[in-house]
Amino acid sequence: MKINKAEDLKKIQKEGMKLLSPATLRITVGAATCGFAKGAGKIFEALKYEVKKQKVKADVVTVGCSGLCYAEPIVEVIRSGKPRITYGNVPVEKVSELVKAIKAGKFMKDLVLMRRDEEKSPLEKGSVIKYIKGKLPEALSGIKEYRKLDFFKNQTKLVSRNSGTISPERIEEYIALGGYTALAKALSSMTTEQVIDEVSASKLRGRGGAGYPTGAKWKACRIAAGDKKYVVCNGSEGDPEIGMHRSLLESDPHLIIEGMLIAGYAVGAQEGYIYVNDRYLLALERIEQAMKQAEKQGLLGRNIMKSGFSFSLKVKRGGGAYICGEETALLNALEGSFAEPRPRPPFPATKGLLGMPTIVNNLETLANIPLIVLKGGKWFSGIGTKLSTGTKIVALSGNVAHACWVEVPLGMRIKDIVTLFGKGAASGKKIKAFQAGGPSGGILPAKALSLKLDYEQLSKAESLLGSGGLLIMDEDTDMLDMAKFFTDFFADESCGKCTSCREGIKQLKQILEGIIDGQGTGEHLSLIKRMAAVMADTSACALGKTAAVPLLSVMKHFPQEIEKRLMRRGA
Repeated sequence: MKINKAEDLKKIQKEGMKLLSPATLRITVGAATCGFAKGAGKIFEALKYEVKKQKVKADVVTVGCSGLCYAEPIVEVIRSGKPRITYGNVPVEKVSELVKAIKAGKFMKDLVLMRRDEEKSPLEKGSVIKYIKGKLPEALSGIKEYRKLDFFKNQTKLVSRNSGTISPERIEEYIALGGYTALAKALSSMTTEQVIDEVSASKLRGRGGAGYPTGAKWKACRIAAGDKKYVVCNGSEGDPEIGMHRSLLESDPHLIIEGMLIAGYAVGAQEGYIYVNDRYLLALERIEQAMKQAEKQGLLGRNIMKSGFSFSLKVKRGGGAYICGEETALLNALEGSFAEPRPRPPFPATKGLLGMPTIVNNLETLANIPLIVLKGGKWFSGIGTKLSTGTKIVALSGNVAHACWVEVPLGMRIKDIVTLFGKGAASGKKIKAFQAGGPSGGILPAKALSLKLDYEQLSKAESLLGSGGLLIMDEDTDMLDMAKFFTDFFADESCGKCTSCREGIKQLKQILEGIIDGQGTGEHLSLIKRMAAVMADTSACALGKTAAVPLLSVMKHFPQEIEKRLMRRGA
């Protein structure tokens, strides 16, 4: 059915709720990239086979990532009137036994992770799934409820609220948990200025780079003159070891679409583009399917909800270049040109895609918009810190015991994130260093774990929040090898436009390789500092300006490791 008004959403909400909490049985498989990498596809097929073979009436469906990447493959069982039971690290060999237990109304103790008694939505009037009817069965009382586990009780799940619960392939399930309600509110009862005022009041900052205020960017685009305006979503992380954008697109694609629709309405744009890494095959498949569903329901296209507002959306596949984190380089890529930065000003908000006013926002930034519209900017600004408001999705990777992605309020100590969610170093050894915000954030020593996840604190530590990746390194990590890895990365990713960047990184590589081989001298260290200063002053974008940061941070925080190499040659 076409959705013409808010009442139509309520009808679909009922359909979606029947899918999420069915009268019979629902079995879900975490099927984002992390799940498929650990065999979720085989688990899904085995479950469908065994359910049919054992004559169990059940809806077997794929969902996205709940963040428990280390526990994949994850299977969840939702039975009417009973708690939602989560199983982790499920081997395909035990699927038959698991289905037998489900059929008998029992559970497998060796695989069970937790139970959920209800699912609360952060939406003002969002639906709440109450799984239990009556008293908790005695047999299940020994299973911990998910809100009592460190992993969940220390998170503030706003952007990721639906991930791992809904099927990304069913628009009804997104709508069941309040999806597109914010769009309906904006179109029916808010002016474009009111939407921007709420975003400004929220103090939301860009979630992909230096944290520019989102409201200020939108306001500049709204008042800019132009025959057309555009909304561009950067959904392609160029950082190594990062996967938040991919996971969001794979888990809750309609959230991104809704955020872009509201952004388009606010600034007066009628066309949008989502730039996605062409290696994110599953994410591309799901966002494109979600767009078709939204078009079918009348939520994309002409005269949306009979409001007079029209908006079309296209997906642009790109190489996922790191340079495309710079918004003007991304715009060049969208236009079919070489991805290299443009001189600024003019800024994209006044002269962007095809010369027209354009807002370029990170995917996670746009994912925050529906909640801000529904609950207000003041509510959002009450989460996090005074200057860094809201939540941030963080991907923990590297030498960490529990690789995962979590959503925490800004201002949380990095040490607590690593300890509560990552459970420390995988090796059981001490953490030696970590990297925040991607390669441009440099490498910080373990003592810096006391820093808060905050734009200002990380900036003072000569790092940055960036896209929110946390790469953990234990005491056996060679810091010069890490510096070389990131310097090589910058060399590969440089667009080559600026001589200082193109040639400077080559020289940094040569000097660093010489130091690693024991051929470096104290003069080389002085040269690195001088070159870094020139690159920072003369490069057109952040890639060139920060390309020396990984090496400089090792020189600053781990001088003894460099001194040992220099001493080999008597320097």
